Amino acid sequence: MVLAKLFSRGSRQKLQTRACVGFPALDAMLDVPTDRFRAAVAALVAEFASAHATLDIAGLTAERQRAANSAPMADVHDVRVASYQADLRRIAPMDRAEEFRMARRHEFLAALVQEGLERMGFAPEAATELQRQPTRIGGSLPGKRARREWDRDWFLGMAQQLADLRNLYVEGALYLVLSTVHRYRGLGVDAADLIQEGNASLYQAIDGFDWRREVRFRTYAQFWVQQAVLKALYNHSRTVRVPIWVQKVLGKIRRVQEEGARVGREFSAGEIAAKLGISADKVEWVLSTRRYAVSLDAEVGEGEGNSLAQRLPDDRLESIPESIPPGDLRQALSGAMADLPPREQRILQARFGLDGQEPRTLAEIATELGITAERVRQLQEAAMGRLKRPGKLRQLQAFVE
Repeated sequence: MVLAKLFSRGSRQKLQTRACVGFPALDAMLDVPTDRFRAAVAALVAEFASAHATLDIAGLTAERQRAANSAPMADVHDVRVASYQADLRRIAPMDRAEEFRMARRHEFLAALVQEGLERMGFAPEAATELQRQPTRIGGSLPGKRARREWDRDWFLGMAQQLADLRNLYVEGALYLVLSTVHRYRGLGVDAADLIQEGNASLYQAIDGFDWRREVRFRTYAQFWVQQAVLKALYNHSRTVRVPIWVQKVLGKIRRVQEEGARVGREFSAGEIAAKLGISADKVEWVLSTRRYAVSLDAEVGEGEGNSLAQRLPDDRLESIPESIPPGDLRQALSGAMADLPPREQRILQARFGLDGQEPRTLAEIATELGITAERVRQLQEAAMGRLKRPGKLRQLQAFVE
């Protein structure tokens, strides 16, 4: 399909001073043969600068709003972000013709801002980088003086119009992001974060898109969105970050392993390496990176309150036998327990093995005493409470520090 009708511009009146040019008029000015487009843009930039003309961004915004109101409600993929999806349904997506018109408009405004930045004294590379982030231009101009009669205030207004046009350009392509996020949701990164990364990538797509290649913007932008979403998944889905190339190789290995599972066998590292065209050592090394993070507060075993952190040894601590200072621990315990009721003394001795026997359970002690296990627990707590009194603690302090 031909990108634009190859009509000559013909004769037209020059722009009036401070004219506000509508976008249909701008499209007509840019409707030239492809091989003459850059020359036409350069001439139009000079004409806009001479007349200090501006563009009717408000009119374009209103036109897109009317198109959204008159068009049927857009169908978007469900990504479990209801408020965002509701807002997106109120934005009219760009069709093929609008994509190419927006691309030509953007190229014209970008060329105008690029020219202005270079006139302000920026190097071409710095000017190119800055015109891709037009909202930063105002803060970068202090100390810069325009050359050859370019009005500074008019130029800042045109830079803001470039920023507004880029936003409208991105709005018309936002629907592309949800289809990609829909495919990759539930993989460890919140859908809203993936949407944010995909939306930001559309600005990169705008800067790299060339409408002369007869490729739709949506086709080109889809690549950038997918790369941004995959990068977010690679960087944030793991607690410990693994390089992106390792995760890509791991994905290929996983697909080969799934192929083996379908035929009822598990491929060895050598077989996987042969299928992927890499060394077996590399396959084994990549597989060794497939580790999962476990919280130190995760409960282990059946008992409540037993966490993984409590099971890990602390090499900085001295072993209990070595940490006990000289002295008779058994004699100190007997002295501390001397005024406890006989039954509580017996329970503590049996429960903690203070009598030289193996520690016994609450049920075993209950059977021996002829009471319930709950009553044994209550008596144990009462005895421990008495031992925690200041006077008792002083007797045992040397053995616990």
